[in-house]
Amino acid sequence: MRSIRIIWRILKETYQSIKFSGMSNFMVISILTVTLALFGGVLQFNSSIKQIYQNLDNQLEFSIYLIEGAETKAIAQKISQIEAVKKVDIIPKDIAWRTFRDKFGFSEDSSNPLPDTLHVNVKRAQDLKPVIEQIKNYSGIEQISYAPQLFQGLRRVRSILFSFGLFITLILAISTITIISNTIQLIVKSRSLEIKILRLVGVDDWYIRGPFITHGIFYGLVSSLIAIIPLLIFQNFVWNSFQASFKTIMPLTFTFDSGNELGLIFVIMFLTGIIVCGTSSYMVTNRYIKV
Repeated sequence: MRSIRIIWRILKETYQSIKFSGMSNFMVISILTVTLALFGGVLQFNSSIKQIYQNLDNQLEFSIYLIEGAETKAIAQKISQIEAVKKVDIIPKDIAWRTFRDKFGFSEDSSNPLPDTLHVNVKRAQDLKPVIEQIKNYSGIEQISYAPQLFQGLRRVRSILFSFGLFITLILAISTITIISNTIQLIVKSRSLEIKILRLVGVDDWYIRGPFITHGIFYGLVSSLIAIIPLLIFQNFVWNSFQASFKTIMPLTFTFDSGNELGLIFVIMFLTGIIVCGTSSYMVTNRYIKV
């Protein structure tokens, strides 16, 4: 019963502490939410790029874009005779444009900028580059696109966005910790007389510190739950649209499972918010409350 009374008292005092903080609560939760959402976004972006890497690395296909007026069937027949080639699919530019136009909402009057395309599937991954080297000088071929060409660009984009995201997250995290510390410090000072009385009567350490620490944990809990919302929006709308677009422009058999690690990211965000805020509050109480 004593433990229950202590927990009830801590929760009750936490509520009073939150109520006393007023608009400071909104400020702390807002900044912390942005920080956690950005942190989660960096993790989610990194996970998404990782999936693209894995797909690209295992691809056995590449695309050939033909010049205007090229003998599409003749070129496809010539390529299909290569021993390492498993199959060649012809994608006429009219069909490719119709699919692209329907997907992105272009009008029917828009001119077709797409060329006739061949999707070539090789038997083994090690056959990919030799086959490309063999056919790249065939007449009628304008460009060859295959997975390794995307790696360099993706690495550059990933590196820049990952570094920038972590830098901004670090700045916001420092700002959030400072605000949380100042908020808890003000509450501690405003209740200094009550703390002295509790100290004189010999109450337990956590009986005094508990409400202030749970106040900080409250910030982390609420902020992490709110920060999940933009990640879910990104997952269900932006990322799904990107998948469809990527599959439209790349003739590869990609298998996206972007939600596979989303739960883990949510857990990391949740624990990060609680640990950072709880630790900040503990450090403040440890400094200003001498029990």
